[in-house]
Amino acid sequence: MIKRYTMIGLAGAILSAQLLSGTAFGGQAGQSQQELTNEIEMLKNIVMDLNERLGSAEEMLQMSLEQKEQPSANLQDMEYMVEELDDRLNDAERHTALDKVAMSVELEERFNSIHADVRVMPAPAQMMINQAALSGATFSAAQVAGMRQLLGYMPAMSETVDNNALFTSRLRLDLKAKPTPSLSFVARLSAAKVFGDSTGVKWFNGGPNPVVMDGNIHSTSSDSALRIERAFFTYFGQMGAVPYHFSLGRRPALGGAPAEFSTSTMVGGSPMAHGINWQFDGASLGWNLSDVTSLPGFDFKLCWGVGFESGLGSGNSYSMSYNNEVDDMQFAGWIARLYEDENTKIVNMWAHAFDVTDAFTGLVIMPFTLNGFDFNGDGRYDQYQMGINSGGWVSRMEPSANIGSMDIVTLLAESKIGNVGFFGDFALSYAQPSGISGNPVMQFLGTDALLNSNGEQSDRTGYSFWGGLKTELPWEGTIGVEYNWGSQYWIGFTGGEDNPAGSKLATRGSVYELFYNHPMLDKKLTLSLGAQYYDYDYTGSGNPLGEPVKISEMSALDAFMPVTESMWNYYANLTYRW
Repeated sequence: MIKRYTMIGLAGAILSAQLLSGTAFGGQAGQSQQELTNEIEMLKNIVMDLNERLGSAEEMLQMSLEQKEQPSANLQDMEYMVEELDDRLNDAERHTALDKVAMSVELEERFNSIHADVRVMPAPAQMMINQAALSGATFSAAQVAGMRQLLGYMPAMSETVDNNALFTSRLRLDLKAKPTPSLSFVARLSAAKVFGDSTGVKWFNGGPNPVVMDGNIHSTSSDSALRIERAFFTYFGQMGAVPYHFSLGRRPALGGAPAEFSTSTMVGGSPMAHGINWQFDGASLGWNLSDVTSLPGFDFKLCWGVGFESGLGSGNSYSMSYNNEVDDMQFAGWIARLYEDENTKIVNMWAHAFDVTDAFTGLVIMPFTLNGFDFNGDGRYDQYQMGINSGGWVSRMEPSANIGSMDIVTLLAESKIGNVGFFGDFALSYAQPSGISGNPVMQFLGTDALLNSNGEQSDRTGYSFWGGLKTELPWEGTIGVEYNWGSQYWIGFTGGEDNPAGSKLATRGSVYELFYNHPMLDKKLTLSLGAQYYDYDYTGSGNPLGEPVKISEMSALDAFMPVTESMWNYYANLTYRW
């Protein structure tokens, strides 16, 4: 017992001295030579005190043995003294090493080549809409209904859109600190941008990605600004025999399992990426139940978050109104790690979204303006006025109504046999509409309800599957494949997926991916190569508004904004981590 504590104490003292003198990690920035000298002297005094008291304890033990007395009491006193001194030394080490914030850096330079087949309006329909917008025409609700009927008779046309070379950058600065065993702090600052563009606002092309929102601004290559992606503290405690933790702040909600499978990195976020890959603010309370259940890795965590704030202080147009009818959108649910050992893990997630809104607050440039006028106050617009956005003015988008609730359930099973890893991830979504959008564009197009059109309020159930297989190569590196599929009514919160081609996990259809990762320079630099093929079956992937329409049956009305039919995305990423 004496030797064990002596070794721990002396090793800790030596390490602390090295840290303070700069021989271990290059020195401590911002400390004067006198401060370093004082702290080293303090550690020397602690070690000298430890040696003196250990000497006294050994003498007491020797005297007890010579006098043939029972040494148990003396041994207990001796162990208590050594433990006390060891705690003091550990406190000193913790003060010098753990109170400070550690930082790590990730810089990823990316190349994408994207080739898409899209469905668009035929030329006659485009001319009709353009003339109406240019003239600033006003339409009654009956005229709009007639226009929708006419566009519904016209079939959509196919076009090819290519971007042979898209270059983007992503920077992440991770900050961590653990000043005490029961308290930790984690934060991440990030920036993502397109080469040659730092405007921060995009032109709307019909999909959810161009709208810069709180949940996707860290991953959709908006501009060069460094923003807070995550920032939270965690308190660790004990409930009887069960360890627990409580966390509050901006959540680590991007890149959750099994998104790390294709990149051969660590798990990036807490929620399962199949259902939630979207940044938000909130809290969690979790329990480690592995010891009391004898199930390896078993833990259970309750989660809560805010997706949209509507009231005073939010900056919305109706936040100061006494009769504001838009409620806050909130999330609640659990993450249950049912089993985890070195090779296998099984994880379940359930999330319920209350008071789902018809949009999130964001910025975008709309190609046209559309104003609605509700003369009788029934929530339906009686007249519309359309104009062309020739000046490219930026619009601040905000929710106009609560349109229902949603449930998302996922179940992940991941394992490894030898050098071969594989996973299967199943997901279900259940949407219960209970209102219509107040956005003039949504009512004009008829896509005005939660996974329903023209005010219909039918419950919708969606399904999705995601699977992967990879193997380690004889040289350093991994190669693998992934496949995911989503049904007609599949919907998840995956708009924060870090992919310039759009969220593959939101796809109502199939996505096939082949990937290769090659670490270099002691794994500080990684080259990733891959290709993805998107084969869409239905419209509106990732969009909660409107009845999804089969791609092969699209009309000109369904293609009012371009809709992707199929797409190839080739990528090459070079990532520096330290």
